[in-house]
Amino acid sequence: MASTRELVEEGKRHFESRNYERAEQLFLKTLKGGARYADVLNMLGVLYHAQGKFNDSIACFQQALSINPNYTEAILNLTVLRNDLGEYKEAKALYKRIQQKQKKPDGMNPVLRGKIANMHSGIADTYAGIGHLKEAIEEYKKALALCPDYKDIKTKLGICYRENNQKEQAIKELSEITRKFPDYLPARIQLGLSYYVTGKVKPASKEWEEVLKRDKENETARLYLRLCTTQK
Repeated sequence: MASTRELVEEGKRHFESRNYERAEQLFLKTLKGGARYADVLNMLGVLYHAQGKFNDSIACFQQALSINPNYTEAILNLTVLRNDLGEYKEAKALYKRIQQKQKKPDGMNPVLRGKIANMHSGIADTYAGIGHLKEAIEEYKKALALCPDYKDIKTKLGICYRENNQKEQAIKELSEITRKFPDYLPARIQLGLSYYVTGKVKPASKEWEEVLKRDKENETARLYLRLCTTQK
């Protein structure tokens, strides 16, 4: 008969190979046997989240944290779930908990840093989607403080600045991306738009022409260039 720890290890192997049904069976068996492992509860929480069993998922993450209050992965997973459920206040409180735990980003594991940056970006996306641009900008900036080279997030920040009527700041952010990542075309397209809305038609045209040099089939750049021809 397999020991509790052997059941846990087998469950983890199934979890990692994405045989989630078998993993769940084994994890539940260990819990019914009276074992309480934070990592098992965390993985069960992930499984329940994927199945849409949100209350069960929350309960698992909370139990994991009652065993290990500093279990970063469980905090992150619970934060994502709270955010998915629209419980932004609770999600924000969990972010603060992570930040207090990791006061020096330079000492943080790069994978963890990336996860937290993407979470800040996810919160920012939500704020931007409901028109709370100042809050979105702050969240994007927090993400970039952790991962400055995340060009997709920096592009979103530039767009937010533009939509918040901070057009020069938008141009500054987007120009930095195109200098550093000249082949990242979404930033060039958005830089062109930022120039265009400030009345700088020539620089806008130049950016979109550059996009077409690098991607001849880019319909967005082609469409925007037509705007410039009407201004000549």
